[in-house]
Amino acid sequence: MAQGDGAAATFRALLVNVDHITGALLTTVLEEQGFDLTYVSSSTAYETLDKNVSQLGALVVDVDTGGITGFEIAHYARLRNPAVSVIFLSGAHRDSVEKFGVSGAAHVTKPFDPDLLVMILRALAASVG
Repeated sequence: MAQGDGAAATFRALLVNVDHITGALLTTVLEEQGFDLTYVSSSTAYETLDKNVSQLGALVVDVDTGGITGFEIAHYARLRNPAVSVIFLSGAHRDSVEKFGVSGAAHVTKPFDPDLLVMILRALAASVG
């Protein structure tokens, strides 16, 4: 937690992404910034949400996970915790994501600088902490 802050350390996020290279990069960057992050594939997302959704501040989910869609995962999370923030990662245009996503969700268009995700998560952490 060398570069992170207290708000980040108490803010839990779940990253769901089938692209393991991107997932590994984001995990490294976010953990270096002090976020409490869990990274899972779409195949274990529901199980992880069932165990931890009440403790999550944010769900960061790729729209195209290669199996269950990010939209389905986000809707599942919101049914169990309406307060969880959702950030969609997608190569698709924002309008496409908003059409199928959950209300109030953020959208980050791929490719993106990981610092953008850090900035969004910090703002979310500050708003709840």
